Amino acid sequence: MPDPQPNGARSAAGVAGRVGVLVLLSVVILMLAWVPAAWLERIAMLERAWDRQALGERSATAVLERAQQWSAAQLGAFPIGSETLGADRRGAARRAAVSPAWLADRRTAAARLVELACLRAALVTAWGPALGLLLIAGVLDGHWRWRIRQRGFDYPSPVARQASQTGLALVLGGFLLVLLLPLPLHPLEIPLLTLIAVWLIGAGLAALPKRL
Repeated sequence: MPDPQPNGARSAAGVAGRVGVLVLLSVVILMLAWVPAAWLERIAMLERAWDRQALGERSATAVLERAQQWSAAQLGAFPIGSETLGADRRGAARRAAVSPAWLADRRTAAARLVELACLRAALVTAWGPALGLLLIAGVLDGHWRWRIRQRGFDYPSPVARQASQTGLALVLGGFLLVLLLPLPLHPLEIPLLTLIAVWLIGAGLAALPKRL
């Protein structure tokens, strides 16, 4: 049977997860506070052009329409405006302490962030069936390599298993950062990162301990 992970490894994984969540929250807060709205608009225009080049006009149009529907629903459900500061005296004091131009730019930037997030979510959804097939292929490949090793004298290395787990965590963290950071995202980066993650999953499954 597979040996259980030691408590030190579990605690380290828990700490790494908390640190990852804090990093993601910090990235979102910094983007809302400092990223110019014009930069986000430029990124969105560039990504739409890349989508048309990489996916074709028909697929790109479907992705863009879905992203527009999602962003309209999100912006309609959670309106972004000065009323979020409050309508009481404290809200009026906060609005008076903030530059109107900066506040307007932040409202526009928040709306552009929602639109950009919906665009990337729609892009991931469009890649979904292909990514699912890749994941199934990676799991089956790792499983059958592990089954073949059960019948031989080739014992898996725990170092390789740990390396695959660490690499997979880094790839998934990088994937989340790529989706969140206000930097241009080419649509082909998503399947490329998925291929790396699938290879690491297969390697990790193949390196599982033997069942004697």
